[in-house]
Amino acid sequence: MTDYYKLIETKFNNRIFEGISDGVTVSEKLFDFQQTIVKWALKKGRACVFADCGMGKTPVQLEWARNVHQTTGKPVLIVAPLAVSAQTVHEGKKFDVEVNFCRTKEDVVNGINITNYESLAKFDPTVFVGVVLDESSILKSYTGKTKRLIIESFANTKYRLCCTATPAPNNLIELLNHAEFLGVMKSGEALTIWFTNDTQQACNLRLKHNATKSFYEWVSSWAVCLSTPSDIGFSDDKFILPPLEEVNHIVYTEQTCEGDRLFRSQEISATTMFEEKRRTLKERVNEAIEIINSTDEQIVVWCETNEEATLLKKALSDCKGGSVEVRGSHTVEYKEQSAIDFINGKYRVLISKPSIFGFGLNFQNCCKCVFVSMSYSFEGYYQAVRRFWRFGQTLPVTIHRVIADTEYNILTAIERKQKQKNDVQETIASIVKDIQTAELNGQYYRLNIAREKFDFPEWIREEVIC
Repeated sequence: MTDYYKLIETKFNNRIFEGISDGVTVSEKLFDFQQTIVKWALKKGRACVFADCGMGKTPVQLEWARNVHQTTGKPVLIVAPLAVSAQTVHEGKKFDVEVNFCRTKEDVVNGINITNYESLAKFDPTVFVGVVLDESSILKSYTGKTKRLIIESFANTKYRLCCTATPAPNNLIELLNHAEFLGVMKSGEALTIWFTNDTQQACNLRLKHNATKSFYEWVSSWAVCLSTPSDIGFSDDKFILPPLEEVNHIVYTEQTCEGDRLFRSQEISATTMFEEKRRTLKERVNEAIEIINSTDEQIVVWCETNEEATLLKKALSDCKGGSVEVRGSHTVEYKEQSAIDFINGKYRVLISKPSIFGFGLNFQNCCKCVFVSMSYSFEGYYQAVRRFWRFGQTLPVTIHRVIADTEYNILTAIERKQKQKNDVQETIASIVKDIQTAELNGQYYRLNIAREKFDFPEWIREEVIC
């Protein structure tokens, strides 16, 4: 039995990577908790920073990358979502870190480089001694092509850092994919230890009830998770968010329908959602236009379909302050420039989709947005809202949500997932706060394997002897 415990312990404790502790310098421009995270992540060598929106993941990753390059004398690559690269280059100037934006391997310099995920295939990963995944929730897909490309491309990269907001409340598999990217443990290995099939829902895995504490303790050995500085023992005084108001605008629609049924079904599913949106398109767009024209302030309009964007752009072509519309078919250069122009105040209205501009960007220049359409994706909604409602925003934020009266269940789903997220964060905080604080102070946690003595029945002893 002793040999068995030793085998199990090797699964958890032999993956302490060789990080950087000597010669580390962290800019005084970072907050105290950010400086501590940088030093911890460098000492780990490979780590994740799960920090909520506005907690300063960009300066953390810039200081981490600067130290890795400074120590090794070799290039480092940051991979970021579309349009975030240019913003990171700008942020680098604030913290005296030079960041080179590159689209292909020919643009790489011996320093800190940044590119978009869309361009990753154009680079040779072996050139880089360190890599940072900005908005690393891109790893959420368990078997996705992009996930496999990223993990395989940097499997031999010595230093690795992942930065994203707290993972989705109903997708703990995302955590396992981060562990696999870092080289901590294969996703399949972790699944067998902490997860089981959910008998209440087909094709769904859930955390074993008696494994919750053990699982989050393990995660804390390679990741830091925080919503506020106090989650890791620091003051929240400078991180108080302004008020957030979510206003629902219900568009009432014709309930009768053609065919055998007298009324349209209220049970809109993910598969029938877009059919219903086509029926209510004009009503929702008209409501959104009224909201937009009721203010002179900058405002972002979030769409789900190109049809919505087309009608909005046409109606707002000569609106006060001007408007710009960005969709997936536009060039990378156009998307990046449009985001920069909106941030700089060239346009009052930005029309786009959460899948394009909902991740990574800072739109703190704006405190209002309109969802002319909503989907069942809580992460998409949450991230789109947090482009404005984030630490550093000085004004109250208003979120206008336009939905048809047949779409109440979409709002119900979003609110349920918001509660799930809050519950998960509270669970994590209650379990790992002391562990995280110890980790950040260099007191590395080692998972304890229970060594209880069991009184085995006689027939089992006989079988073992035989």
